[in-house]
Amino acid sequence: MERRKFLTVPLAALAAPGALLAANTGSAQAASAPAAVSAYTSPANTLKGFGHGGKDALALTQIKSLNLDWHYTWGSHPNVTTTPPFVPMIKSARTLLEQDAIGYVTRQLAQTKTKHLLGFNEPDVKAQANMSVDQAISLWPKLQATGLRLGSPATASPGSAWLADFMAKARNKGLRVDFVTTHIYAWPRADDFLNKITMLHEKYGKPIWVTEYAVADWGATAANPCKYSRAETEDFMRATVAGLRAMPFVERFAWKTRPAGDIKMACSSLFHTSGSLTSTGRLYASL
Repeated sequence: MERRKFLTVPLAALAAPGALLAANTGSAQAASAPAAVSAYTSPANTLKGFGHGGKDALALTQIKSLNLDWHYTWGSHPNVTTTPPFVPMIKSARTLLEQDAIGYVTRQLAQTKTKHLLGFNEPDVKAQANMSVDQAISLWPKLQATGLRLGSPATASPGSAWLADFMAKARNKGLRVDFVTTHIYAWPRADDFLNKITMLHEKYGKPIWVTEYAVADWGATAANPCKYSRAETEDFMRATVAGLRAMPFVERFAWKTRPAGDIKMACSSLFHTSGSLTSTGRLYASL
């Protein structure tokens, strides 16, 4: 959907996928160059996913409980299942150079049957991949050599200066980036969230995967925990899932959970401390 047309759709319509799809269809029919969007997905094929690093029976139960189309582990190999389909990630320079991450990916292709590979995880964050753009660019040919459809490094926000520098240098060096991945931790305003996704696509002109997103209150403290309610979070989830599926350039998305008692993201948790689904988890499973 053209961004100007998308931004005129009332927020309430985002929770009614049929209405938004109708608006999207009309926009596509009016486009002068429909072939330009034919490489992108259709709303019915936007796939719901989840990241889970667990390695036990509870992890398997939780992954299965969400009715997912795909999952990932922030690692190069599946931990507990390949059903739903698994997408590998080369998390960091360390996993690439010291832990044979590419070897794991390629040796398990017969099992995973994946056609996609996710790039470095939050290279712009010290506690995550913590890489310079030049280091990531120097290692990128190793990821590209797998022949898999390759997603950009997932930065901590869609407006990341790190991502802009990486994409410019990749283009200048003729390196391949098949889709752009991002993380967004937002206040519960679906229109603001969806605008950011639209602008990310407009900036780079590539399909989008949102590999982590949720409602978060980064200013929360133990004395004043997350100020957003379950109801606000669940309204946001309904609207964003519908909105993402109505965008022809969004291929996949994945909600991010934290423990139920997390100070900053308790409202977004999908599981109780017992491991069972919260109301938010049941909602995500139903969408």
